[in-house]
Amino acid sequence: MLSIGHHRRFTANHTWHVNLPGHRLFLKLSPNPEEAIAERAGHEQLRGHYPVPVLRACLRAHRWTLLAYDRFGGEMPGQGLLLDEINYADLTGALTRLDHCLDDLLSHYQQVIAATAVRTRLADTTSKLYGDRASAGGRLDSYYRNGSHLLTFADHASVSAADLATTTLLVDGQPHNVDFERLITVLRCRFDPDRIEWAAITQGDPTDLNLGWTPEQGPVWFDFDTGGRNALAGEFACFLWYQHLHGGWLVPTYNPAAFVDHPAALQHRVLNRPSVQVRRESARVISIDRRHEPSAARRHTISRYVHELVTPTAIALGVDDIVGWLRPWLIMRLLAVYHLGRLTAEDAGLHLAYLTQILDPDTTLDGLFATTAPIGRSS
Repeated sequence: MLSIGHHRRFTANHTWHVNLPGHRLFLKLSPNPEEAIAERAGHEQLRGHYPVPVLRACLRAHRWTLLAYDRFGGEMPGQGLLLDEINYADLTGALTRLDHCLDDLLSHYQQVIAATAVRTRLADTTSKLYGDRASAGGRLDSYYRNGSHLLTFADHASVSAADLATTTLLVDGQPHNVDFERLITVLRCRFDPDRIEWAAITQGDPTDLNLGWTPEQGPVWFDFDTGGRNALAGEFACFLWYQHLHGGWLVPTYNPAAFVDHPAALQHRVLNRPSVQVRRESARVISIDRRHEPSAARRHTISRYVHELVTPTAIALGVDDIVGWLRPWLIMRLLAVYHLGRLTAEDAGLHLAYLTQILDPDTTLDGLFATTAPIGRSS
């Protein structure tokens, strides 16, 4: 019997669950032809390297594209994603299922990256999340040029990107100066399309909403418009910030609709809540005191990712300075996902605090993400 339901809208895209005799389908309707083309191309590049849902049909009508995939996982909400395993581990305190999920995901990443890693121009990699946003007219420009505010206080006083160069940030009592506008220029040069980087075949946007897993079916990768040859530093930076800051706190806070089928993510937001105090000490001094630690399951996930994937991959590729390698990509994920000026003063201050930490030449990856030693594995 035919049944159609479970309609969801994500940005401009619409999705449905469709049941046909012998088939469970996931339908995605996109109004953007370019994004739909990228989705199909990414799926084609990934399917020879990663477990991905089978694409059963692609239909075009004017600017609309309908993609029909096999549907993964069960019918109950809160199942089938890495996100759900993180939530379950935080709820129960048991890491066994999460570790099995991470075993499968990380081992597959290790194999594919080892087989497909090459040195190539950024122009030959997927540019959506980094190069396009750093280029003239991209997100960095639209967010921060033309006097845009980075941080606004309760009394409506504000700090702009231009102001930051002559402002001292006292972060946890330590003074820092950031020439924000120069930083934007440096990032634009750093993501020059002709620059050579290590790249491999990856999904490109590895959030815990885009990584699936069940004990019965194993791992699966979703969402393909950034799939293909991606800069490895960008892949790693995306996963790390999503686990540390975006997935547990920012997305549930500013885009809660993303978790309509995963309500535990909203319930567990409190486990990832940062404690931040932002004060204007004088016209040119701002103090930011912060305490931020993701949930236990997210820390566990970050620890395994750093010590089992990021560090061994960097060593194998001959990268001596891992933070230096990741630094531009980490900064882009801080500045070009959310517009700092549209966040609360506390959340914007937290971003600025992390920015000073990343720019500090003495920062280590373990220090930045609080993974000084791998957390013990469950049996």
